Amino acid sequence: MNDLQIRDLLHEVADDVVPGDRLDAIRAATASPTRRRTHRAWWATGGAGLAAASVVAALALTTGGAPQSGDPGPADQPTGGATSSAGPTVPSPAAVYFVGDTAEGPRLFREFRADFASDDAVWAINAALGGDALDPDYRSPWPAGVTLSQWIPRPDVIQVVLTDAPVDRPPGMSERDARLALEQVVRTAQAVSGEGKVPVDVQVEGRVTDTILGVPTTAPLTGSPDLDVLAPVSLSDPSEGMRLDPDLPFTVRGRGTSADGAVQVRIQRWEGTAVVAERTVEGALGDDRLSSFGETFDLSDVPPGDYDVIATVQNPDGTVDSDTRRITVVD
Repeated sequence: MNDLQIRDLLHEVADDVVPGDRLDAIRAATASPTRRRTHRAWWATGGAGLAAASVVAALALTTGGAPQSGDPGPADQPTGGATSSAGPTVPSPAAVYFVGDTAEGPRLFREFRADFASDDAVWAINAALGGDALDPDYRSPWPAGVTLSQWIPRPDVIQVVLTDAPVDRPPGMSERDARLALEQVVRTAQAVSGEGKVPVDVQVEGRVTDTILGVPTTAPLTGSPDLDVLAPVSLSDPSEGMRLDPDLPFTVRGRGTSADGAVQVRIQRWEGTAVVAERTVEGALGDDRLSSFGETFDLSDVPPGDYDVIATVQNPDGTVDSDTRRITVVD
């Protein structure tokens, strides 16, 4: 396996893996959550949303997690996670989930954010809640003003406490959007935790409630199956607004699913339709799962300017879906 393949693999799982010392730090922490519910349950989901699967009564939380305040502090000093005694490490970009449009309606897209580290839970979850995406095609269905109050990661459950989150579904919000809103928080919390599909206990500060946005939240949520809520294609690299040196290799990465197993990647002028590079990667994607893809381009002959990077897949019903990133090629 060469360096590029290793980098691709690490980048694609950056939202699922963190250094091993983080788990030790979490287990060593002793702080208790502000409130525990009287019922604990594992949730599984399918179809268009989240559905209860089974209830585990009186689940004892025997390992503590260090709570993080929802106050992110100064902009140049983002709140981080547990620190390591093994010396400094280079943080991975945080994976944040947002809602975007697809041929089948709204779905979740994953955006890697290099402007804060993978363990900056406060920044990442607040970005998801507020729709603070770099890509203008992404948004959040959460009502304005909902913020993260507290974050307590544990190996067996992640506690997320929100401020000003409505218990009932607001007027004008569809049930689909409400469930995707909860899914945003669940997947972003799991990503910054780095421990996989750990159940997420979403609560409202100062209130005992069994629903948020009208969605049942009595039990911790594990998230829906990928194919039910994630976009058919989503770009991981490049990030929106990336400035590109054309003398360096340029790799487009992402993940998706396709009826014909192929993903088309093209780079075209932002103003106009002139395509400067195009490639169809055959057999890269599965038709029943999300698969990773990557393709490297030589843009040394491409003149400076703004370009769109577009990844496109074909759906089983014949429709197509795309994800787009704006980049700037510099001198």
